[in-house]
Amino acid sequence: MRPPRLVVAGLAAALVAVATLVPAAAGPVDEAIAAVRVQIAEVEEAIVGVASTIVRVKEAIVGVEAAIVGAESAISGLEAAIVAEGDRIVAYHGDLEAVDVAIAEIEARIATQDEGMLVYPVRLELLADEYIEVWASRAGPFRLRRELAVDSYVRNDERMNSVLTQSAQLTDKALEGIRSRILYDALIQETDERLEIVDARMRIAGDRVAGVHTEISLAKDRQAASFRELEDTRASIEVADAKIVASGSEIERFHGEIEQQRGEIERLDGEIVLHQEEIVRLEGEIVRLEGEIKLIQELPPTRRWSGLEGDEIRRPALAVKIDNVSVARPQEGINQADVVYEELVEAGLTRLVAVFQTTGARSVGPIRSARTSDPPLLEGFDRPLFAYSGANRGTRGAVAASELTDVGYDAASSLYWRSTSRRAPHNLFSATDRLWGKYPERDEIPTAPFAFRTVLDELHPSAEPVAGVFVDFGHAEIDYAWNGEGWERTHNGDAHSDSDGVRVAPPNVVIQFTTYGTSSADSRSPEAQTVGSGEAWVFTDGHVVRGRWERPDQSRPADLVADGRPIRLTPGRTWVALARAGTAEIR
Repeated sequence: MRPPRLVVAGLAAALVAVATLVPAAAGPVDEAIAAVRVQIAEVEEAIVGVASTIVRVKEAIVGVEAAIVGAESAISGLEAAIVAEGDRIVAYHGDLEAVDVAIAEIEARIATQDEGMLVYPVRLELLADEYIEVWASRAGPFRLRRELAVDSYVRNDERMNSVLTQSAQLTDKALEGIRSRILYDALIQETDERLEIVDARMRIAGDRVAGVHTEISLAKDRQAASFRELEDTRASIEVADAKIVASGSEIERFHGEIEQQRGEIERLDGEIVLHQEEIVRLEGEIVRLEGEIKLIQELPPTRRWSGLEGDEIRRPALAVKIDNVSVARPQEGINQADVVYEELVEAGLTRLVAVFQTTGARSVGPIRSARTSDPPLLEGFDRPLFAYSGANRGTRGAVAASELTDVGYDAASSLYWRSTSRRAPHNLFSATDRLWGKYPERDEIPTAPFAFRTVLDELHPSAEPVAGVFVDFGHAEIDYAWNGEGWERTHNGDAHSDSDGVRVAPPNVVIQFTTYGTSSADSRSPEAQTVGSGEAWVFTDGHVVRGRWERPDQSRPADLVADGRPIRLTPGRTWVALARAGTAEIR
């Protein structure tokens, strides 16, 4: 079902509200709570998205069902048409049977007629003969007279000769009452009657011949009509059969479409089930995250720069450039720094940049000169104080042009002192309170360089247990080995400890693989490229997470990510080695 507009609007408002839940100066716990709330808002937004997807899927189902109804309606129409055509075919077949019977009768009649027509020529011949005979018989009476006369003459029948003679000589009136007249009249009458009979027979024979010709013509017409009717009926059956075949094919196509549409509905129903299950899962995730917020709220406050318990201290970050050659060790204050960067300088040696925020050191040093690598590296910490012994002209210009707050020896020499127990230039020291005291009005909490785990967070899913890591800078070979609590540092085979004899063993070590160019201030000096991205190995809690560092610009610190997720560190100090690619090896 479609999510109510008020719900959607409320979730959108919640997304906006989350951003205002945490004050600018919130600590790690508050940040963790804010992060969880952001997750909740994202999950709620995902629920809205899934619900919208369900609505779209249901709308698609309605469309598919409408298509099925249309197809079924079309099938009903086609089936009705098929029934009608079937009825017509049945009628045609009935008509055809009747026609076949009629044709059979006609054909029988035609056969009979054909037989009769075979007789007709014979009959005509006979009639012709008879006609000729009758015609010839018309001369019979005259022939009779002649024959009687010839016969009487041959026999010398005086009586008949006398009668004939008298009949020839006497008038009609004279012949009345004479017996010979009777004979003559009888003869004439007989002859006329025979002539009338012959004429009648001739008329009858002519009529019969005309009737036979008429009957033959009518039989041929009936035969032709019967054949035409038969062909028309069979053509109608063929048309009806073609319509039935076409309708059957169309029905089959519609049935296929219906099956396809029903399969689509089944798929969409399954999709809805999956989406509904996803909503249930997301709602469970919200419950889990809300429980996590409750647990986080019960945690003691922590400091964002270290992740350790304690209230935030409002002061700027303080970066101190520390010497790292053998005569400079043991250094002071390095175990108090929140973050220590190790960067390559001339001749394969390294220097340290110790960054303080949550804790200070009564003494930090020995402090040495800056390099052009320092301003871009440190600018992401919101105008941090930068303590160094000095620099060449190009580097001083780079520091002056940067967002760093210069508290170097040249700018504030009164904040430094020289140790009499060490020889120059490895004897310059200061105290963090002195340096912070230069700007007492600065009470901000600068952007922290890392994100830390709480007791509720597990290690990154890709974390692998390891023993340690080796980094080769050239003349500085560094080993870190896990001791169960921290990564013990060894420098050129020697245990690295501070002036108090405390071994350097930070809970976190980051190998940030960095490209080095040539410093614009000194061609002999390498310059670390810390803006951009590259490979990163994050060592924490006896494990390594292989990820990347990403820093689009120098206005903020680099982010550490792996598999699209931030890498969270163990609360405590962190050492970062800005190493060239291929110079580190996991133990």
